[in-house]
Amino acid sequence: MLNIKIKSNIKDYQVIFIKDLTKQIHDLITNYSTHFLVDINIWKKYEKELTQIKLAKSVKYFSAIEKNKTLVEVNEYIEFLLENNVQKKDKIIVIGGGLVQDIGSFTSHIIKRGIEWIFIPTTLLSMADSCIGSKSGINIGKYKNQVGSFHPPIEIYIYSGFLDTLLKNDFINGIGEITKHALIKGGKAYSNLEKELEKIYSNKNAAEKIIFDSLLIKKEIVEEDELEKGIRKLLNYGHTFGHALEGYTKNKIPHGLGVLIGMDLANYISMKRKLLTQQEFEKIHALLKKFISVKSIPINNVDLYIKFLSTDKKVVENKVDAILCKGIGKIKIIRIVFDKELNNNIQSYLKYFNHG
Repeated sequence: MLNIKIKSNIKDYQVIFIKDLTKQIHDLITNYSTHFLVDINIWKKYEKELTQIKLAKSVKYFSAIEKNKTLVEVNEYIEFLLENNVQKKDKIIVIGGGLVQDIGSFTSHIIKRGIEWIFIPTTLLSMADSCIGSKSGINIGKYKNQVGSFHPPIEIYIYSGFLDTLLKNDFINGIGEITKHALIKGGKAYSNLEKELEKIYSNKNAAEKIIFDSLLIKKEIVEEDELEKGIRKLLNYGHTFGHALEGYTKNKIPHGLGVLIGMDLANYISMKRKLLTQQEFEKIHALLKKFISVKSIPINNVDLYIKFLSTDKKVVENKVDAILCKGIGKIKIIRIVFDKELNNNIQSYLKYFNHG
């Protein structure tokens, strides 16, 4: 059985790969006083495997759409838990993707000044990336992840059976983060991924190995810098440009696809600024392009897109700490200015991608 232990300044926790979801749910309900927060679509698809959650103290079904990742929903969930006599010793069990994780993690952090929680991720993105690292983020209006906390789960259970019902676009959301980790690590991590990544759709053993390797890279980074003061900022590679694209398109571009495009744009800007050779840009672009599921980038107004960029948490005095690329395994934090050069870089990238 694959197992990863993560050291945390808050509380150590672990990732466990499981084969039997029904048994795991039974064990959780037997061992703990539990409250389940479950993606409603996962319940509909896996009701048979999850049926024992009805024996928990409470079950809340959540519609995992971006407009529900708000403080309003957090408040409603807290009221629901209080009405169901939640106690400090209870455990909140979250079953869903990253969005449900954000609601569950943040709620667990603030209710009763902190309740332990357990996460069963159901998307490739949450299995291979967001399940470790402790972070949650809640949207405020049109601005993404402007409030949140660091509150790790005590246990994470990876059940690859959930991949069976994912659509191709759902895979792409996870592939964005998996590729990001490999580009940051470089070396064999990247060369192996280049050869193996397309197997993730149909080969369960290959998928579990890809997820495991991705988590090992993230573990290494978050154990060194859990609270994102230094090296962990590299995990924002692709995110500054990707989040702005999500906001600009009103989430028609989902997170993982935004990260793929965001990395490609960051690499293009790196090339234009002589940080990255054209040959290495094209090598990385060839891999990213396989999984970018749009034929053109839907930005018609670069000035408006840059306005969304300017709301990023890393912006200070009209500058942003962008994550750019000096080569595979050489991802760097470089401060760039919101100026005509950046506007021209983005305009040039759009022409390159949309007409290339």
